[in-house]
Amino acid sequence: MKRFSPPPASLPGVLTRYLVLTVALGALAALGWWFGLTIVMNTGLVLPANAAEQASLAALETLEGRTAATFADAAAGFDPLCRYVLFAGPDSDTVLATNLTGRELEGALRCWHSEPSGRVFYPLFSRRGRLADGSVCLLVYTFSMPYASRALQGVLPDFQLLGLGVLAGLEVLVVALTTRRTARRLRRESERLQAAADRIRAGDLSGPPFPRGRIRELDAALQAMQTLRRHLADSLQAQWAADQQRAEQIAALTHDLKTPLTVISGHAELLAEEDLPPAARESAEAIRRGADRAGQYLADLRAAAAPGAGQEPAAPVEAAGFAAGRAGVGRALCAAAGLTFEMETDLPAGLRFPAQEGRLARAVDNLLDNAVRHTPAGGTVRLTAALQDGALVFRVRDSGPGFTPEALRKAGRLLYTGDPARHGPHQGLGLYLARRVAEAHGGGLELRNAGGGGAEATLRVSLEGGETA
Repeated sequence: MKRFSPPPASLPGVLTRYLVLTVALGALAALGWWFGLTIVMNTGLVLPANAAEQASLAALETLEGRTAATFADAAAGFDPLCRYVLFAGPDSDTVLATNLTGRELEGALRCWHSEPSGRVFYPLFSRRGRLADGSVCLLVYTFSMPYASRALQGVLPDFQLLGLGVLAGLEVLVVALTTRRTARRLRRESERLQAAADRIRAGDLSGPPFPRGRIRELDAALQAMQTLRRHLADSLQAQWAADQQRAEQIAALTHDLKTPLTVISGHAELLAEEDLPPAARESAEAIRRGADRAGQYLADLRAAAAPGAGQEPAAPVEAAGFAAGRAGVGRALCAAAGLTFEMETDLPAGLRFPAQEGRLARAVDNLLDNAVRHTPAGGTVRLTAALQDGALVFRVRDSGPGFTPEALRKAGRLLYTGDPARHGPHQGLGLYLARRVAEAHGGGLELRNAGGGGAEATLRVSLEGGETA
């Protein structure tokens, strides 16, 4: 039998239930407090709140026919709750007798002058009784619930404040319990959202669906995340299929080109061994160099199709020697193209850094080759090698036409060749591989147009884990 699951509640409904439950339980707590207070009063432990007022009214009845001289006899029969001040006359501030002291007396004097007693808790009220000789007795009292036993009044805390404290504690407890209950429910829902986000972040795109939420708004968020998860899975599947198709196409292309390149290279080597005129020998050597370079491009193409395959392990590389090797490649490329090559470096001798030397050399050489191919005859290509912000930086600058805005956004993507100013057969591959190699070494590739004209490519390599010989 399928278990019945109630429909999710709305978030305003949850908050409304919280408020209603809090108010209802608060009212029950107040009702229970009142019953408890009534029980305590019925036991005789405390007196009603008007006990002091009743004692003052009873004292007024005993003042008839009394004078200031006989007032002491009447006062001796007053209830202990009765507080009094005997004044010499209705307009006199002379105190003839009192059982008040301190702040109580100050409050009684304010009442005598028809002023507020100045007490926030338990304000004083008063009644006046005129004696036979014209003196006036001011009886003051408060509406409070005193202990019936005077012995308890100085030992236990004030009962009325104690009772109010108990009531406040009960109400705080009610609010805390209902808040905790509602917060626990909201926490469970937020944990469902967090768990769903964690599964997406961990790449779990094909597992069981996310559980339904118990609050309508949060359940909608969960279902939106489920939809996002499904779309991500579909997108990654499509991307994987496209990558597979591209890898297969590139692998087929490199395989088809490998045989004719081998034939060209072999025949060029045979021609170079013949007794040819100098010009023909130079042409045969140029064919061989071109075939070798085309073979290197095919290797780059295979690496782009299957990144990570057959990669060399990282090993310590001597920075100054590595930069000198790249300078040699740059001079050879520039000499063949009729360009001026400049090298600038301040790398300290003996500095080593961890790298896949072959891949990194190919990446920098690709930047040099790209600069040479797009620099007009008579131009200049400059290679700079330096330490900057904890990284080894190789910067290649040329005096060519520079990059278009579109190229600055897209250059470095695989096989991107959309820049008319710098269009060439390897642009999309060389810069792409350079970027991948730089990222694999904890750095990156940055392209920009240099001030004064020309393009500038900056390849950064992390020195983390490097050492000085």
